[in-house]
Amino acid sequence: RLTAGIAAFMLLLSGCSGREGSIDMDESGADWEDTEIPPGTGMRFTAFAGMNGDYDLEDNLAMKVAMQNASILIDFRSVLNADLKEKRSLSLTSGNYPDLFFKAMFETVDLEKYGKQGIFIPLEDLIREYAPNLTAQLDEMDGWDYLKSSDGHIYSFPEIDRPSPAGSVCWINQKWMENLGLAEPKRFEELYQVLKAFRDQDANGNGDPDDEIPMSLAGSVYPLLAYADYGYDAATRTAAIDGELVYLPTDRRFREFIRYAARLYQEGLLDRNTFMQQRKQLEAVGRSGDILGAFDCQGAFEVVGRGRNDYIALTPFQEGTYPIKKGITVGAAVITDRCKHPEALVAWLDQFYDEEGGILAWMGVEGETYRINEDGSWGWITDKEYGEDVSTVRAGSTIQGTQYHPSIQPDRWADLSGEQDPDEVYLTQQHFKIVSMGEVPLPVMKYSEEEGGEIVALSTDMNAYIDRYVIQVVTGELDLDESWEGYLEVLQGMGVDRLIAIYRRAYEAAVK
Repeated sequence: RLTAGIAAFMLLLSGCSGREGSIDMDESGADWEDTEIPPGTGMRFTAFAGMNGDYDLEDNLAMKVAMQNASILIDFRSVLNADLKEKRSLSLTSGNYPDLFFKAMFETVDLEKYGKQGIFIPLEDLIREYAPNLTAQLDEMDGWDYLKSSDGHIYSFPEIDRPSPAGSVCWINQKWMENLGLAEPKRFEELYQVLKAFRDQDANGNGDPDDEIPMSLAGSVYPLLAYADYGYDAATRTAAIDGELVYLPTDRRFREFIRYAARLYQEGLLDRNTFMQQRKQLEAVGRSGDILGAFDCQGAFEVVGRGRNDYIALTPFQEGTYPIKKGITVGAAVITDRCKHPEALVAWLDQFYDEEGGILAWMGVEGETYRINEDGSWGWITDKEYGEDVSTVRAGSTIQGTQYHPSIQPDRWADLSGEQDPDEVYLTQQHFKIVSMGEVPLPVMKYSEEEGGEIVALSTDMNAYIDRYVIQVVTGELDLDESWEGYLEVLQGMGVDRLIAIYRRAYEAAVK
């Protein structure tokens, strides 16, 4: 059937003629040239895109179907994820850029920068007129403000998912707790006692009481802040407490959190490598044996490998404070001023924002990449030409992947069969447990261009200083009580009062 977006596209197509440019992109990513439109093609556009691993969109089954739906051809030039930001930037600064950036991972600061330069076109009016599916979704979610830049314009299409944890999740070894007869901790002091038992009581049961690592985190202790009795917003380092916006790094609550983290570290409950290791190092530890009691990541299998459901996501300690994301991520696709018919691309992209289009983007094509089972669940097809394993099918034949993609997560996604992909189903269940107890910590806060510049100028060095101070206190290099006042004085000298004032003005305007 024709979705609302595709129907709109076909109407537009009937009234448009001429040609859009296609591209010839050299290794630098900076050379774009026109070529002829093949016979029978309604319109042709050019696009820069991030790859799904080693797979690009040129030969992608779901993308081919999406283009065939509207008799459109998009000439994709895809780049590896490791090269994405560099080649994306080179394309824009050289002036040789395409009609469309797709899965190019633009952040808000990028959208505002190139939007104000006129390179990225405003989309809000085009979406309301030519994207009925996306318009309906944003109306229902009250989501328009999440897409708006400080100048009031929308410069990108979003990925719309279910609400999810706002940051890295803490996972804890349920098997170890069962071995020791322990209940899941429900407050910070209980977590301390559980980690202490992991350290002292041979939790993995191998006869060696010294090979357990009670907790190991990837570079920071901040994932534990999600469990505090206030909703911590990592982007601003603030929390709304009793109707007032509190900048936590200068607050007594933050001081007590540092004290707790220092207690864990100095008693051997927090891995000594925590501040030195990145995600890859933590993953190496997790795969080296049954030695991890707790750690942080999105899904436990990322660290300890698949098929290890002995870890559970640590349940929030109270209702309504665990920080979650609404599920709207900007930067999934942008249209540039090179596009001669942006209304046509808007209408084409809109197909991914209803259930049918979401299924195409996330799952591919029924009978080719997935099948519906008798019990109503669905599973991946790995015995056809599109891949012999789930990872290959997903990377090569659906539009999802490492980068955000313009789409809505379909309701059908929740019916994935646990027999074929039990880790994905288990992850969904564990995330749902957290999300059901969480809350988006702050309203959408908008800043003027001048305020945005001040935030960047003030927070860059300030955040680095705060993080360094936390590490020094936690590791015992500094005494918390003796150094706290001096730490606050340094922050005042760095302009923290001005930063707080900007955040509070934006917060108060948002809640009016």
